[in-house]
Parts: sequence; C-alpha cells; structure tokens
Amino acid sequence: MNESTQDQNAENSPTAAKTEPMTYGYCSWHRGYSAGIRAIEVVEQGSGPGRVQSACQPCREEHDLVPYADRP
Repeated sequence: MNESTQDQNAENSPTAAKTEPMTYGYCSWHRGYSAGIRAIEVVEQGSGPGRVQSACQPCREEHDLVPYADRP
C-alpha cells in the first residue's frame, strides 16, 4: 500500500491520542514544576506586567481551586 495515502491520525489508530494535551509549567501552590497546569488567578495591572497563578491537578483538588477558564 502506498504510505502517502494512509491517514496517520485516524481515530482508530492505536497511537491516536485519547486525552487532552497536557501543559507543563510552574505550580504556584506547591512551588514546583508539574504537568497538567491550569491558570487559577489572573491579575491585570494598568502599569507594569500582570501575574498569573497556576496550579497542577493535585493542588487543585487539595485546595478546591477552580480554573480561570471554567468559571462562569
């Protein structure tokens, strides 16, 4: 079979991703780097750089944190 006609990202492929992509970054709660980081608090400032506090999944569960994107 001609390999150029095969779908490399077919849904039934054994290598197809089944979960959402994970982000890697700094967790503001346990103060270390971790996978699965989500923004929790966004602080905007008029003069100067703002700030974003992020948390990993275990810290979000332990401290009952709601990701910024999931808030109403």
